[in-house]
Amino acid sequence: MAGKAGGDLWASGLSAAEQASERRLVRLVVLAALVTGLAGAAAFAVWPDLDLSLAGSLRADGGFLLRGSALWSFLRDVNMVLYGLFYLAVLIGLLAALRHRAAFFGLEPVRWLYLLLASLAGPLLVTNIILKDHVGRPRPRDVTEFGGTLDFHQWFEWGGKCSDNCSFVSGEVSSMVMMVTSLAFAAPRWRRPLALALPPAWFYAAYMRAGQGAHFPSDTFLAGIFMILIAALCYRWTVLAR
Repeated sequence: MAGKAGGDLWASGLSAAEQASERRLVRLVVLAALVTGLAGAAAFAVWPDLDLSLAGSLRADGGFLLRGSALWSFLRDVNMVLYGLFYLAVLIGLLAALRHRAAFFGLEPVRWLYLLLASLAGPLLVTNIILKDHVGRPRPRDVTEFGGTLDFHQWFEWGGKCSDNCSFVSGEVSSMVMMVTSLAFAAPRWRRPLALALPPAWFYAAYMRAGQGAHFPSDTFLAGIFMILIAALCYRWTVLAR
């Protein structure tokens, strides 16, 4: 009886046909993200000056356009609060669903678990613990081309002189893209508007951080690609697990 209850608790609520359809969707998303990501990564690698040129277009009068802007600093603070509230809501949703052993706000316990695991695996583990603290890529505002003291490194070049909380990849873009993408997977009824919201939300976070001199465009592009892949794979192996 306990085994059955556990199985019911973590059921996705999908029929066999719906499970198959969702798995096809995951494969399509993964394929599209891989193709787009590889093409973009190759472009930044083949044309080394592309990152510098794009970052340079966000400069004026010797500084980055958005750095020091009260408006964009306020918007960044709003974003940080939004991410914090999202993670808190996910944790509360999971605990509530587990306590009642039923869907909470229309999401089964396994979907709340998915949202938590995707956020931990993506923005926390891959972005902040693995990449930002180990690749060593200097931020645009710190490289010699833009008045800093450190050498520019391409996205695939490890061993830069940045020692902590570095440029590759963008943490805030990771949080934004993961939040929207994981919600789109977890809540099918909201999938279409969330999918439509993803590109502008991604661009908004990327423009903010690149315009503040905190990240190169490749940092923001690949951050989004990595998060889409992680969100899709986590969905496959939690909600859609056999």
